[in-house]
Amino acid sequence: MSSPTPPPGTGRRLLEPADWAWMLGLVAVGLAARLRWYSGFGLGDDFIFRSEINSLLQSRSVLPDNQAYRFTWWIPTAFFCRLLGLNEHGLIVPFVITATLGLALVYALGRTLYGRAGAIVAALLLIVHPLDFTWSTMMTNDLMLSVFTGATVLLTLRALELEDGTARERCWVLAAISFWLAYHAKISGLIVLPIVAGICLARWRRLDRHALAFVVTAGALLLASAVVLYVFTGDPLFNYHSELTFQGLDGPGAVSRQVTAPVFWYFPRLLFMRDDLGDFLNSVYPHVLLALLVLAPLLGIRTSGVAAWWLLLAFLGIQLNVQRVQGVWISGFRNVRHAHVLVYPLVLTLAGFVVSLRARRPWLASAGLVALLVFSAWQSVATTAKTRQAFGDRYHACRFLDGLPRKPVYADQGLWFYCNAMEQQEPRMTFHELPPNPEDWRRQILTIRSGYLVTGGGREPYYGCPHCIPSAAAVPPGRWRLLTEFDTDVPPASWRAEPIRVWEAIDGAP
Repeated sequence: MSSPTPPPGTGRRLLEPADWAWMLGLVAVGLAARLRWYSGFGLGDDFIFRSEINSLLQSRSVLPDNQAYRFTWWIPTAFFCRLLGLNEHGLIVPFVITATLGLALVYALGRTLYGRAGAIVAALLLIVHPLDFTWSTMMTNDLMLSVFTGATVLLTLRALELEDGTARERCWVLAAISFWLAYHAKISGLIVLPIVAGICLARWRRLDRHALAFVVTAGALLLASAVVLYVFTGDPLFNYHSELTFQGLDGPGAVSRQVTAPVFWYFPRLLFMRDDLGDFLNSVYPHVLLALLVLAPLLGIRTSGVAAWWLLLAFLGIQLNVQRVQGVWISGFRNVRHAHVLVYPLVLTLAGFVVSLRARRPWLASAGLVALLVFSAWQSVATTAKTRQAFGDRYHACRFLDGLPRKPVYADQGLWFYCNAMEQQEPRMTFHELPPNPEDWRRQILTIRSGYLVTGGGREPYYGCPHCIPSAAAVPPGRWRLLTEFDTDVPPASWRAEPIRVWEAIDGAP
């Protein structure tokens, strides 16, 4: 597959004045929509990430775990938490900014690969991509990996296009720095190297001695990273070894992470099927892309080989992230956000087909694009509704409890984690964690004589524990009074069986 745009080497500007207007307008629309359906703090890993930032701010030291080398997320997050406080805004703002830069980056990539029409189509597809739409307003350090990978691809394409030797060398240096930052977003950022190699191979006639600037700069930066790691940890490969250790992929217990069929097919299912909450996290982009790929010879359409190569390698990188240990194949935890590395190349590859189809069958391309955008917007809102509701339940309950007279609070782990995380000073509430087993928390509730009890509501919709949440049915009648309840009109769901309610024990009740 080759790009339907003019060949590289024209020396044209990356963005014309009209492009800046289009890009800023589309970015503004995307940011406004994301802020309107904002999710915020509350995913399972968020509490781990918050503790990393808290340690950095309080002790001025970085915890020696697999996040230590990923400074591309914790430096900006620590900065905003220092500026805004260790609260939801400080924790989320850097990820919103990164996602917004991603929108501009995809426009620039689309402009480079397909011209202005492709840039607009790619940006529109990204604006309503459900995974990007929802995870852009949560603590998603995979955004940093996506952005720096995309920046490396853009700078590589630009270096191969420019005629001026000095400008070309400058782009190669910047591409190397971007690659190094991708590596420090996640060690899987090393996948950028074969992506760059494939682009250079396809456009080898544009290669010259200036490309050595990439090799020298990237090599020097990786060597510097290894030296720093050796000085502080005694292990120049600490990044790799820490990933194995903190994911439980080494040692005698590693065999417990054996790859099963559901684990192996996790990412393909995430691409083509509804998730456990009933949403298409990638819309139907993969389905449409596959259909257009099959029909391409018949329709006479094509897309960018660069985008397709990027998508293929990114998919293989996450899909084949397995290793052989003690005679079995094992895999680390596979998270929804890990699939974000597929988002940019997915929308760019699809945009290429749309632009090519538009040149041959404009009405079909336009009608199909509108239908795709409408469906994707619906899925984006439906997807973010889960996290907005679940995080909102906890927020409302914690704020309500914070205004009550001090008494012990009895709740599940998911709630007291959140309430304590949102406290800026010493926690005002004393929490008693209820057991996760329904029989046990029913038994404990019967013994409570004074305090507050929280039942129902949502917690973490993707990896939480819905059956750990006490239900209103377990509250003994006559011994508790209902103080408040939130969002009673929301239909029950597997991750939120009932509204969140706050109760107070009736003093003196038998």
